[in-house]
Amino acid sequence: MNPRAAVLARRRERLVQRSGNLRRTLTREIRAAQPVLAWADRLQDVWLWLRGNPVMAVAGSMALAASRPRRWLGWGLRAWSAWRLFQRLRAPGDKPSR
Repeated sequence: MNPRAAVLARRRERLVQRSGNLRRTLTREIRAAQPVLAWADRLQDVWLWLRGNPVMAVAGSMALAASRPRRWLGWGLRAWSAWRLFQRLRAPGDKPSR
């Protein structure tokens, strides 16, 4: 094998190794972003549904406005507190933020 071919073969091996490393890094980063992308897909689905059903969106908004907003706020705060408690209980190794 001539010297130039040997240099090219070594360079090719390094490039193939680097490509593999980059592929593994990209795979890890994509896996980390999957929950965020799943939420984005859900939000897009909701947005498309609302655009396709504007009467339902207006009716829901009117019903919320006509009902007692304090009651809805209270239920929202209870749901938020329950969610935070659930998150704390779900990860027992983590310390609470407060």
